[in-house]
Amino acid sequence: MKRILHIVFAAVALTALQPVARAQSENFLEALRLYYSNDVRAAYNQFKKVVADEPGNDAAYYYISTMLRDSTAAAGQLQKAVELDPDNYWYNYSLAENYLAQGRSEEAAEILEKLVAEHPGKTSVYSELIGAYTACGQYDKALEAVDKLEGKVGACDPLATIRTDILLSQNKPQQAYDYMLGYYNQSHSPRAACFLAQYNAARFNNEEALRFYNEALEANPFDTEARYGKAHVHRSMGQYDLYFENINPFLANPDILPRAKTEYMAEVLGQQQFVYTFAPQVDTMMLSMYASAPADSSVCSLTSTYLYQRGRVDEALLLAKLNADNYPESYTLNFTYPLMLYYSGDFAGVTSSATVALQRFPANIDLLQLRASSFWQMGEIDSAIEDYIACEAVAAKGSETQKTCYSALGDLYHTKGEAKTAFKYYDKALKLDPGYVPVLNNYAYYISERYPTPVKKVPKDLRKALQMSRTTIEKEPDNATYLDTYAWILHLIGQDLEAKAHFKHAMIHGGKESGVILRHYATVLKALGENDLAEVYSGQASRLGE
Repeated sequence: MKRILHIVFAAVALTALQPVARAQSENFLEALRLYYSNDVRAAYNQFKKVVADEPGNDAAYYYISTMLRDSTAAAGQLQKAVELDPDNYWYNYSLAENYLAQGRSEEAAEILEKLVAEHPGKTSVYSELIGAYTACGQYDKALEAVDKLEGKVGACDPLATIRTDILLSQNKPQQAYDYMLGYYNQSHSPRAACFLAQYNAARFNNEEALRFYNEALEANPFDTEARYGKAHVHRSMGQYDLYFENINPFLANPDILPRAKTEYMAEVLGQQQFVYTFAPQVDTMMLSMYASAPADSSVCSLTSTYLYQRGRVDEALLLAKLNADNYPESYTLNFTYPLMLYYSGDFAGVTSSATVALQRFPANIDLLQLRASSFWQMGEIDSAIEDYIACEAVAAKGSETQKTCYSALGDLYHTKGEAKTAFKYYDKALKLDPGYVPVLNNYAYYISERYPTPVKKVPKDLRKALQMSRTTIEKEPDNATYLDTYAWILHLIGQDLEAKAHFKHAMIHGGKESGVILRHYATVLKALGENDLAEVYSGQASRLGE
């Protein structure tokens, strides 16, 4: 067996001593220097050179294993180290840990049993062995190992918890409870009290559960597990004032992981009736959580969304902006803020915040579309066109995004009065999807605008418009806007009776809410000589201000 020298480099703080053979080559020492300088790639290559030149260098195989992400490959290197030096503690211990990580618990247990026999004073080996036995279902052996470890270190919370977990895995809940009760009577441990409380709470022994939770809190007033458990016992009993009294300290505790609190509050917010009934108290819960971790992105996001839903838009936007500024590398947060501005109607805010975000995430399709839509809402048509063109340029060919951009560009150029360019983009959209109804409808309607009055001879483009419009109502027969387009084109080609039937159908499906549709219907009725009814619909259109 090779003698092992434990080397500690002054510049590196090691949590445990690691093996290095005596009288190593210069190549090995250089590899070791690179390793402790955190130059992993160079160290790995150097160690590979070492094992190529010195296939009997067990330490080199060990170090290579520590740099491999693939646990199976790492195990292979450790196995070589163990073969060369079978009695080396570190090689065997590391191989056992590797096997445990891979789920090869029986092989790990075999190695750990050997180490326990050879190194009975190393308690960490007992802990690993207990885990290995438990993982492969050898519960009796695990309990024996717990007994041996307890004999060395004495009874303590971690061992008591491990023992009860094993008993529960054996489906022996009463035995687990009896053991923990005995342990608690001797130790008065808050952790043991919480276990006993949870056991009783699960069996609806609420008074007994509260007794143990209260005893835990008497021993440690800041015990968050006890506070959380007590809160939920009160809630199950309908004692909501006591529930809120106890849950808020849990949410306000900065030592609780933010993720645990956001997951909890997301679950609470999913209970809509509860949130509605106790809105002020839920407000307090949310703000307690936020105050405990204002810089955490998940906490800030959830609080911002909640405030927005509650109608507290300014506060919500303030938090959303703060989150985006705190995490400039997060695309989600930098998109959420302008999106929230968009839904709140602050389109100028969207354009400025999206511009900042686009500097961080150049040529991002979602941000470009959001800013383009905001420019459009503001009437800044040229800016909107510029963004949609940029968006289309980076969109995947033939994608839904590209089709949407073509559609928007068609509408925007029509707004500018550039019909020829508008129709060019509509044609591009329809080439991707011939049945794309929003484009079919707009294309057809804008063609019809060329004809202010009915025609005697139907021109080619109006026939095209009629066909496109017919497709839209075949696909969406109850869409009032599409029915209006189709009926209006029928009127233009002299088919007023058929147009009237489609307008009547549109009236049933929301057409009365559009002044344009009402006025079109009135025109058709007047063409059919139904002047009184035409006046009624014309008056309704006027009252709508259209």
